[in-house]
Amino acid sequence: MSQINYIGPQQETLLYDDVCQIIDGARGRIATFVNTEACLTNWYVGKRIKDDVLYNSRAEYGKRIVINLSVKLTQRYGNGWSEKTLRHCLRAAETFSEEDIVSATQRQLTWTHLKSLMYIKNPLERQFYAQMCSIEHWGQIKSFFQKNSVRLLLLPENTIVSYPKITMNTNNEENLHS
Repeated sequence: MSQINYIGPQQETLLYDDVCQIIDGARGRIATFVNTEACLTNWYVGKRIKDDVLYNSRAEYGKRIVINLSVKLTQRYGNGWSEKTLRHCLRAAETFSEEDIVSATQRQLTWTHLKSLMYIKNPLERQFYAQMCSIEHWGQIKSFFQKNSVRLLLLPENTIVSYPKITMNTNNEENLHS
């Protein structure tokens, strides 16, 4: 027969804290795994569409194929596979390599980050924003700039500087937002 060990309030608190750490750590690892798989799945879907439909001399009917594929995927897997989503997947495959996707997810970037990043044409600027998202824990790139009214300027020497957004009011006067 096993013996029951009684613990005091301090040990009980320590036990509770340790168990919470174990659970929180597991949840974090699971979230990272799911994020990586979601990003890679979307990239592979885009790559398959790109390689087999749109860029192998069959671009004429590629648009119709994406629409039909979206309908079939939605029937099988539910919402989440709209034509727009498939076009994002395609854009991801055009913009990033598989290595880029894996590297991004290791830096805790999500599909939402990647969707914003893939529409930045300049590779250096895209890399800068990816780093900033990771370092500064930006939830969404667009919302950061909308909230802070900041734009970044890429200079010829590949130096990035921040400058305030300037808008014109109805009287054609400049308003400076800092």
